[in-house]
Amino acid sequence: MASAGHDAAVEHPAAPTGGRRVHWAELLFDLVLVTAVGQIARGLHGDPDGWRFAATAALLAVVWWAWVNVSVTMNIFGARVTPAIWTCVFAAMALVGMMAVAAPGAFGERAWAFALGNGLIRLVWMVPWSLKRRAVGRPWWRPVVYCLVPAALWLGSIPVPMPYGAVLWAVAVGLEVALLSGLGRRGGPLAERMDLDHLIERVTLVVVIAFGEALLSVISALDGRWAAASMAAAALGFTAVVALAWAFFAFAPAAVERGLHRLAAAGRLAPLRDAVMYLPFLLISGIVMLAAGVGTAIADAPEVLPPGALICLAAGVSLFAVASVAESLRYGAPWRDVAPWAPVGVVLPWVLMPLGALLSAVGVLIALACIVVLYATAVSLNAHRVAVRRARQV
Repeated sequence: MASAGHDAAVEHPAAPTGGRRVHWAELLFDLVLVTAVGQIARGLHGDPDGWRFAATAALLAVVWWAWVNVSVTMNIFGARVTPAIWTCVFAAMALVGMMAVAAPGAFGERAWAFALGNGLIRLVWMVPWSLKRRAVGRPWWRPVVYCLVPAALWLGSIPVPMPYGAVLWAVAVGLEVALLSGLGRRGGPLAERMDLDHLIERVTLVVVIAFGEALLSVISALDGRWAAASMAAAALGFTAVVALAWAFFAFAPAAVERGLHRLAAAGRLAPLRDAVMYLPFLLISGIVMLAAGVGTAIADAPEVLPPGALICLAAGVSLFAVASVAESLRYGAPWRDVAPWAPVGVVLPWVLMPLGALLSAVGVLIALACIVVLYATAVSLNAHRVAVRRARQV
């Protein structure tokens, strides 16, 4: 899901279409997962260099794929949450918690714990896939290859020194991505069992939690810097995050739901897969970068921000908008419904880079808040324009 639909005819989410609701155990899992995301985001505070950006992106991708695994598993097997299923979910929560604790040192002294958590969580998810493989038409070797082989790679990386251990991590995740991506090409009984409404709600809720974590980071940063300049910076950062969230939640859920159901009805599983598994990762990454940049700006409110912090602010909004554009186009929105708002979100945030050399952190955040509000306004006006056009076509 992305804020991009922006072709919504109304401002409110569509009424439920009868799909299964997200289980409370899944929400608990998401809370733990976003804690891991927050731990990883610590690497972007201050003035991150290229290595820190790359390391953060890699760790976020690993944690996001853990979310994809639990979402797909619960979507297929969670219609009736048996004791075996919720035991697996709670075990996965504990292992994601281990990954969260290990994340700040995942490429150093805590690499073994990060690898151990990732290895064991794959063994946990092998249980429902193995027990229910006949019901979803999976051959016996599929859970072995998808779960057991990556688990062996993760656990086998523990004694391997860095950076060679990270190569095994990449191979393990790459294997899973390749196998699960086959769903979008072949479909079959597994695809037929998937509950689209449940997946849409899963994505929406995890984005809600990510925005909540971003707002919490703003409040936490202010708590450590109780001064007038920091208060002003916090208020501006809070405004920017809330405006970006409004641009997403006011228009995306209904528009994306309609688009994804059209894809499902047409049997186009590849774009549907991208919309609920891959593109939301860019949304979450953008929120993480924005929150990290705002946190640094609050801490250094009277000062000129370092280049790494400016990149976090500009790239955070821009990446969020890029995901929105890709999401809209993936589920079939025409370019004419994207062009009016896309440049405001994708290109305009980068003016913060030259402005950062001239303004203090507070000045940069004023510009940031103005850009995000302008983006949200463009999204709103475009949604109204599309709604009027559709009304005339009826």
